[in-house]
Amino acid sequence: MIQIMLGLIKDKRDSTNSGKALIRTITFLIIIIGLVVSTRLPAQSNAPVVNTLLWKISGNGLTQPSYLFGSNHLICKKDAEGLISDLVKQAIKSVDEVCFEVYMSNSAQMIIAQKYNDMVNDVKLNQLLTSKEMDTVNNYYQNHPEIGIPKEAINTLKPSLFSSMISVALLPCHKEISNMEDVISTLGKENDKKISGISTYKEQLGFIDSIPYQQQAKDLMAKIRLLNNLTEENNSYLKTLKLYIAQDAVKLDSVIKGGSTDRFAKIIGEERNKRWMPRFKQKLQTQTLFIAVGFAHLFGPEGLINLFIKNGYTVEGIKN
Repeated sequence: MIQIMLGLIKDKRDSTNSGKALIRTITFLIIIIGLVVSTRLPAQSNAPVVNTLLWKISGNGLTQPSYLFGSNHLICKKDAEGLISDLVKQAIKSVDEVCFEVYMSNSAQMIIAQKYNDMVNDVKLNQLLTSKEMDTVNNYYQNHPEIGIPKEAINTLKPSLFSSMISVALLPCHKEISNMEDVISTLGKENDKKISGISTYKEQLGFIDSIPYQQQAKDLMAKIRLLNNLTEENNSYLKTLKLYIAQDAVKLDSVIKGGSTDRFAKIIGEERNKRWMPRFKQKLQTQTLFIAVGFAHLFGPEGLINLFIKNGYTVEGIKN
């Protein structure tokens, strides 16, 4: 999947099918920034945290329940498939629509969206880093031909996107990498469900632009240094992933609190939750939903679980 994306960055004139693969893949990479680059869950709210990824939404005038699922955007395929229990399958089967953070539904949207991958105002990576740091980036690029993008693209691509692209090296299953969205989307389509996204691609990239490029470049350097010296002990993402696979939401909440600064948590997490909530409420007036968003969006005072409760809904964790 990653190779398809990189090939299309090289040549934006590739086929429509490849274009779909590009946007689908970049979308998952953009979303993952909220977890592996600069996310920190806020302090625990009064909403009970249950060791599960699946939550039922009811009350507030709803005649049928909807569901909220804590997704993961970088995971081994076998682990992703293993988290799709009969309860998840039944929940997807019972709703009208499956809703992700972003969903690109046609080639016209995809062609337009590609222009948002680069830094704005002609900012270049070599303007943000020292010559020694650029050498580190270039050396990593040269030592990892599987990245596959043209060398000049590194200088213009949003640093957070490039950082997310190389995050696949954090997993032991380099050729079997997936994300929960692909697995859930397949189930939705098999059950003839409408598939949608609560944000546009442009809006999602806008949140990344809210993080200064200098900070993005700093995070990219930290990621490359980590990958150049990766061990089982310092691979914190893999440790977090194991908790995710175990659906240990209580420990996940605690671990992610040790992440980056509150300021970037608000940009990546809280502000999106606040923007999404009115849209979810509007959708729920006319249809039932299976909502799948990054699990870091679920918890805390401004997490979706608590926001649904504040808006009059009942939210119950379902042992998955």
